[in-house]
Amino acid sequence: MTALIMTADKIGLHSVAEWFKRLNATLVHRAKVKNTIKELNRLSDYELQDIGIHRSQIYSIANEVRNND
Repeated sequence: MTALIMTADKIGLHSVAEWFKRLNATLVHRAKVKNTIKELNRLSDYELQDIGIHRSQIYSIANEVRNND
């Protein structure tokens, strides 16, 4: 029990809240990446070519969207 209290004192409530905020932001970003990949994979090769994307670029483009948010 003493170890638990000491750990809680070191972490502090603020730190825990910040950790949950970062976790939430990471989950939101992952969802955006997944959605971007899903949407781009739905397009035909012709449609992708029309917007200047090759199918092999989908994953890297989705990650760029994640990094720009």
